[in-house]
Amino acid sequence: MDDKKRAVKNGDFVLPGDYLGVIEEYLPGDGVIEEEGNLYATRAGMVRINPAKMEISVEPATDVPPMPKVNDVVYARVIEVKSQAILLQLIKIEGRNDREIAASKLAGIHISQVKDGFVEDMGKEFKVGDIVRARVIADEKSPIQLTTKGQDLGVVFALCSRCRTPLIRKGSQLVCPKCGNVETRKLSSLYRKVKL
Repeated sequence: MDDKKRAVKNGDFVLPGDYLGVIEEYLPGDGVIEEEGNLYATRAGMVRINPAKMEISVEPATDVPPMPKVNDVVYARVIEVKSQAILLQLIKIEGRNDREIAASKLAGIHISQVKDGFVEDMGKEFKVGDIVRARVIADEKSPIQLTTKGQDLGVVFALCSRCRTPLIRKGSQLVCPKCGNVETRKLSSLYRKVKL
């Protein structure tokens, strides 16, 4: 039993369930749980001891997939347009090209979060298949809640509803270079300037 309860040092590699110390010695940080006064690792990784905070944590051995948090800017594809909201599939978090998103990948934008001012018809602001740049406003429930209020937020890529050709921005409208169809969207100032 004493073999199992050896003291760990900063930088030691541990596995889930490994004994790390006692609550009197350290406060549990990320990747650490306390059970009956004992501290155990909840993930594989390196032990990190912060003497200033008297805290022990376990830094993941592998990079944890990013979770969208409040104020993160995300890219998402519209999968359903309803009268009061749209449903989107999250693609990625801006600035995090290293890993896929870890969350349920579903997000929503309520009609009140589309833009400043009145929105009469969600179908004039978004269409299924549009790629949207949005900001996370609530991350604690599913779907994750987004907003496109802001000049740089909104649709960044759209296809023609008639012939599926990428639309070109002309002022505040989108025009199809193939069939001439004219459409409206809640456009981002970054329309077709973003590499995904």
